[in-house]
Amino acid sequence: MSFVYLERKTTNPNAPLLLLLHGYGSNEADLFSFTPYIPDDFYVISLQAPIAMGGVGFAWFPIHFTETMERWTNPEEVKKATTHIHDFLCYYQEKNELEKNPIYLLGFSQGAMLSYVYGLGNEKVRGIAALSGYLDSRVVEASNNSIKSIYVSHGTEDMVVPYAWAKLSVEKLKEYGFRPEFHTYSSGHGINQDNLDTIILWLQAQL
Repeated sequence: MSFVYLERKTTNPNAPLLLLLHGYGSNEADLFSFTPYIPDDFYVISLQAPIAMGGVGFAWFPIHFTETMERWTNPEEVKKATTHIHDFLCYYQEKNELEKNPIYLLGFSQGAMLSYVYGLGNEKVRGIAALSGYLDSRVVEASNNSIKSIYVSHGTEDMVVPYAWAKLSVEKLKEYGFRPEFHTYSSGHGINQDNLDTIILWLQAQL
């Protein structure tokens, strides 16, 4: 299996891996643009989603619509995307002899949803940053006791992934026994400067 990704390596052999997972219709270059702000003690890897949408856009899994245009997702397709992420991390860690390095996930929108799915179920993951996404309890198994911290951010004016979904996700995380940081912004479906600043502070605190 071939993978498309961007990377920024570091000279610290024990540095954690930060895997960036972009949103629906975007690509690996999107979140990777934040790399100059990310602490140097992270290996930064930005993975391209496997489903081509035409042009430069990619998706992790399809979004389906009912006749009344309500959105829905297929849990099996979500799990297939999660397997793709797992296979990539195994490949990357083995290739670079980083099998013992901890993993952090930072995902936006659809990438945030997958960060929850993969991160909450895999003990190699130490932290999750979920931006403008939501937790789908149909596909999450909260079995990871190694998580140090979970960062959640969302715009109150988000018309793509409703702000209410983020609030429910935070409550679900608390039910699972986690203590997420929840940051809200007067913005839509995106990452503004204040949000980026707090993400970088969160990443610095993980080192």
